Amino acid sequence: MNRKWIVTATVTLVLAALACNLPAGLSGETPAPATAAPPTSKPQPTSPPPTVVPTEVPREAPTHPSRPTPAAPAPAGILFQDDFSDPDSGWEAGDYDTGSVGYKSGAYFVTSASDGSTMWGVANRSFDDLFIEVDTTQISSPANNNNDYGVVCREQGDGAGYYMLISGDGYYAILIKAAGRDFEPLVDWTKSDIIRQGNATNHIRAVCDGSTLALFINGQRLATAEDDAFSRGDIALTATSYEDEPTEIHFDDLVVRRP
Repeated sequence: MNRKWIVTATVTLVLAALACNLPAGLSGETPAPATAAPPTSKPQPTSPPPTVVPTEVPREAPTHPSRPTPAAPAPAGILFQDDFSDPDSGWEAGDYDTGSVGYKSGAYFVTSASDGSTMWGVANRSFDDLFIEVDTTQISSPANNNNDYGVVCREQGDGAGYYMLISGDGYYAILIKAAGRDFEPLVDWTKSDIIRQGNATNHIRAVCDGSTLALFINGQRLATAEDDAFSRGDIALTATSYEDEPTEIHFDDLVVRRP
């Protein structure tokens, strides 16, 4: 056999084997292009999506059953008010020879026992300039309505002060009571159709502003006076019977305001 042919054949086989094991990039052949992935139905965004800030769900403030809710402040200008639903709100209460005062049926009552007995109950507070508004209801009286009732401003602790009064038979007056002296009129007793007579309800507004005193009944001003004997004192609710039969008056929804 020809040795040259054998060597040539052997070299050819070795080269062929090496060619089979070379990577495609080194074999001299051009690789086939890769098949492109099919497009999806949702196009890709060209810019990042906007950042979405989650909305915080509002929550109720936690409650504290053991912590009482603070009372609402009184409206501007109000110095004191009382609807007499609380029998411990501070008003005088007691039975006396001349009558009685205290809390009853959600109101404050003043009862004058008999002829000429002036009875009053104080709030145990002190004021200077003010006006007082209160609803008054006559519960019982002598048959002829011979009585009076109303409010006292600048009461001095012994019954002295300014008395703003109406009566069951339709009269009104402003009186002053000084210590050790009888009642004296600043505005004498005068009849008015504004006052509801008998067992009825009347709204009293009494003004004590500096030396000026004024009395309004059911929204109408009936009397004005000037006096400077007292500049400060308590407030009181009062009633007087001028017959043997007692007079009982109920007071409700009292408000004391700054003038």
